[in-house]
Amino acid sequence: MARHIPPLNQLRAFEAAARHESIKKGAEELCVPPAAVGHQIKALELALNTSLFRRRTRKVVLTAEGRELSDKVGKALDALEDAAAQARKHDLTGTLKITIAPFFANRWLLPRLSGFHEKHPGIEIKPSLSFDYVDLGKSDFDAAVRYGAGSWGGLTSTIICNDCVRPVCAPQLVAGFPLPLTARNVLDLNLACAGRWREDWTAWADAAGVQIKDTSSITEYESRAFMFDAALSGNAVILADTRMTAADEAAGRLVELNPLKVNRPQGIYVVSEEKPIPDLRLNLFINWLKLEAAA
Repeated sequence: MARHIPPLNQLRAFEAAARHESIKKGAEELCVPPAAVGHQIKALELALNTSLFRRRTRKVVLTAEGRELSDKVGKALDALEDAAAQARKHDLTGTLKITIAPFFANRWLLPRLSGFHEKHPGIEIKPSLSFDYVDLGKSDFDAAVRYGAGSWGGLTSTIICNDCVRPVCAPQLVAGFPLPLTARNVLDLNLACAGRWREDWTAWADAAGVQIKDTSSITEYESRAFMFDAALSGNAVILADTRMTAADEAAGRLVELNPLKVNRPQGIYVVSEEKPIPDLRLNLFINWLKLEAAA
């Protein structure tokens, strides 16, 4: 029976633009002009008889239909990439040196890494924990796992997962308060954020339909690690992704104050130098990270 599948070029163009929420960035990834990506997406929309994006001034926003298709096409392309890599098993050996922030490594990656090695025994992931941004062009690292908004000049970045945050703190900070707290009660506590992510609290308050009385009162820590330390010690309420807090919540070291979650633009990326021939081992590692983050 014949398969009724849109042309692969249309699907690749759509998936790249959807992942970046930008036709320009999607075109840069595919090494084609933005107009070519726009034409492919338009052809796909006509073929499917549905709108996949809402066009904004500087970006595109997925419609509900577009988001559903993006998720499925992304997983299908990952599976195709994985299958192609498996067919070239002679390339799938050796060591990948990855530089990674200790916060993400200790809280999330290292406890799971044995799962990757079991699935791909010929590839060794060798993580190096560092608070510093390593210059990948002047080092022997194959890639870096970084937290941010995806903008690292001259490097290829692949999103693993975006933050979806809600308020948590140490139980002693809210002892005697019935949980969940109202949004207003949450915002009246000592709030903290990391680095330049103060807007997370504004976004959460907007989603809750309340206002922060004084944003300047939010304590800003140098890093997410220090921010988490403040929460764990009972000194602050923070906004955090469940992936980063699951172990502490299970152990009773943190509690969720309110179930309202907001999606944020920043998240975890794998960053590497752009190469004419992709490293299939790194692609396998990236695909594995995506599946683990989505679980």
